[in-house]
Amino acid sequence: MKIDKKSLKRIVKVLLNKIPKEEATLIKAADDLALIQEIYRKDKDFRNFILNPAISFEDKKKILDPLAEKADLDPVVKEALEYVVKTNKGNLLKVIADEFRFEVEKFFATVKGEIITAYPVDEETINQVKEVVEKKLGKKVEFEIKQDPSIIGGIVVRAGSYILDSSIKTYLQKLEQQLTAF
Repeated sequence: MKIDKKSLKRIVKVLLNKIPKEEATLIKAADDLALIQEIYRKDKDFRNFILNPAISFEDKKKILDPLAEKADLDPVVKEALEYVVKTNKGNLLKVIADEFRFEVEKFFATVKGEIITAYPVDEETINQVKEVVEKKLGKKVEFEIKQDPSIIGGIVVRAGSYILDSSIKTYLQKLEQQLTAF
């Protein structure tokens, strides 16, 4: 089923207009939408239930209300969810969180990023990397720190479309390609 980008943009715009422009509130709404998106993507029964036109909106609402309450969804997010289901645009749920988070990041001029290292790194090094990347991008970056022993050593930094891969694993792969190219 094709995504109706016009409806998606309109719903995200309404969400941004109704939710207070406080960072914590917008992040909570983004997390709520990400939860809905994850359930939609991973749970085939939920997805089929939402997309089934034979099930009335009232019956769907009987399931959605307790779900929203249990997940402690923001009231505006719940309202958007109900609107999406009521207008039979349930397939928007698979991308709505990504679009909303993109708009929130644009609003705050922030970018989500990740720093991947083979071993634990001290806070000072992380702050130095963050400072350099923020200066290069001209935006605030919120980094998630991850460890991946498979990179052997070095660091991988991703922030938006910016990628810096100075891991030993990548270096060895490039070296292998050069040596086998002959």
